[in-house]
Amino acid sequence: MNRLLLFFFLTLTFLYCKPTSKVNISTTLENTKWKLSEMNGIPIITPENTEDVHFVLTAEKGEYKIQGFAGCNRIMGGYERTGDHIKFMLASTMMMCQGEQMEIEDFFTRALTATDSYKLDGEILTLFERDTSLAVFKAIKIE
Repeated sequence: MNRLLLFFFLTLTFLYCKPTSKVNISTTLENTKWKLSEMNGIPIITPENTEDVHFVLTAEKGEYKIQGFAGCNRIMGGYERTGDHIKFMLASTMMMCQGEQMEIEDFFTRALTATDSYKLDGEILTLFERDTSLAVFKAIKIE
């Protein structure tokens, strides 16, 4: 009987205890929308009523895919990742854009193609080529 009461009180204790702080779930490289926030040290500000330059990586059943928006065109393709090394293989739609949008797109796609490593620090992703920062991205909740 005493064991039964002890079990009952322990069960109640565990059921009604709440953590005092939120658990910090770290951002993962895959299944996160990565919005371009900086390139070559220059902050990127998305004009109103335009889509953010971004990409999303997925890794399911041995298939490693990238998809996103480069400023004017959609990008898609694959990637390979080992440790902190990453290589993107890209394709894109071929629409023409004007001015700054096309410049950002050109830089963005060249940066992805040149990337050989990355660093993930909380919600910030930095892509590198030979230890030189190419672009910085901020994690955005996928809706």
